[in-house]
Amino acid sequence: MVRAAGFGVGGGFVLLPPVLQCEAATEFGAEIPESAWREISQAFGRHGQRQDNLKGTRDNRNPNDTRGWHKRKGDTEKRLETALNALNGINRDFLLEAANNVSLTRSGGLDSYDSLSKLDTAQDDILFLSWIMMKAEPIAREIPTDAESRKMLAYDVFKALEPFGARLSNGWVLEQRQPSHAYLTGFERLAELLEIHQGDTPAATSKWLREALAQHR
Repeated sequence: MVRAAGFGVGGGFVLLPPVLQCEAATEFGAEIPESAWREISQAFGRHGQRQDNLKGTRDNRNPNDTRGWHKRKGDTEKRLETALNALNGINRDFLLEAANNVSLTRSGGLDSYDSLSKLDTAQDDILFLSWIMMKAEPIAREIPTDAESRKMLAYDVFKALEPFGARLSNGWVLEQRQPSHAYLTGFERLAELLEIHQGDTPAATSKWLREALAQHR
C-alpha cells in the first residue's frame, strides 16, 4: 500500500480492456457472455481509478519528494507569494495611463477597460488561493500500489469468468517440464492478452496469477 494525501484529481479517464470481446473469447477458448464482459470492463475501470489515485500527492514531509505533500505545498505557497508580490509591485498610475492610451487609439472611441479593478480582482484571487494553501492539510489514506492493483484486477477478471470455465494451471505439473504458452489455461493466456501480467516464462505467469488469486480469496 501507498500513503496518499487525498483523493487525487484524476482526469476522469476510463480504462477499458485492451482487446475486443471476441478476441478475448478466442484466447480464453470459450464464449464470454455479455454479463461477464461487462464485469471485466468494470474491473478495468476500477483498476484505472486506482491508477489515477497513484498519480496524486503522497502523504509525507520529505522536502525532496516532488510528489510529497510537504514539498508540493511549500512550492505552491512560494509561487503564490511571488505572484502577489509581482502584482503589488505594478505601478497603478502607469497601468491606468496605458489603458487610457489604448482606449484612445481604438477606432471605436474611448472605452473603459477598468484596468485597476481587474488588478484588484487578480490580487484578491491570489490572496484567496493563498488562504486555501494555508488551511489545506493532507487527508491520509492508503491506496494500492500498481502491483497490488493488478492482482486485484486479476482476481476480478477470474471471478467474472470462473462460472464459464476459468481455472489455473497446476504449478507442480508446470515445474516438471519446460512449458510453452500452450500449457497455460485459457484464463492464464487471457491474462497476458489483457496485459494484466506477463511473466518472463509461462510458468512465471502462472505462478504470479496463483499468488494473486490466493491473496484475495
